[in-house]
Amino acid sequence: MSSMPLPTRRYTVAEWEKLPERPRYELIDGELTMQAQPSINHIDISLRIVVKLFTYLQGKRCRVLQEAAVYLRETDQSIFVPDLIVVCDPSKIKTNYVVGAPDLIVEILTKSTAKLDKTLKMERYQQAGVREYWIVDPVHQTVDVYRWEQGADRPQTYGSEDKFQVSVLDDCEIDLSLVFPEPEEPEIDPASIEKFDEDQ
Repeated sequence: MSSMPLPTRRYTVAEWEKLPERPRYELIDGELTMQAQPSINHIDISLRIVVKLFTYLQGKRCRVLQEAAVYLRETDQSIFVPDLIVVCDPSKIKTNYVVGAPDLIVEILTKSTAKLDKTLKMERYQQAGVREYWIVDPVHQTVDVYRWEQGADRPQTYGSEDKFQVSVLDDCEIDLSLVFPEPEEPEIDPASIEKFDEDQ
């Protein structure tokens, strides 16, 4: 999710809770950043992943949530809003945010958030006990998957034609050819070709 900084001022989580629902804000160490409108491609990729996870999780304990506010630790003055999360402990889901580490977090890169997603956010997610973290790159059509639960500090990178198992969900496979589909070739109307030939 793209973001832009607001004028510098320290905020508490209690103050964050009183902010309007739109626009949405993240709170990082007491500083607010406003969530900007995502691109159509960003929305499309997010939706494709959500549909796959939502379908798989039907009737199961875990839930997939889009743009849910996450309060990782009560000692922090930080509220993160990842693109997608999967939470398998229902007691963590409150009215306004999720309290504690989700089992899976997915961030979809934008120019304005790529550095933050790969550094500070990734570090905080790992420290808080997130079991699996995906960094989705729409431009290069790759997904870096960090499986911290398995003790792996380095990601496995998957491309647009790859499939991979979601380690925190049994028998759940992601087919990236369905997340990053090839653009469809436009159909050519034979009549338009004939007209073009006549005009030459």
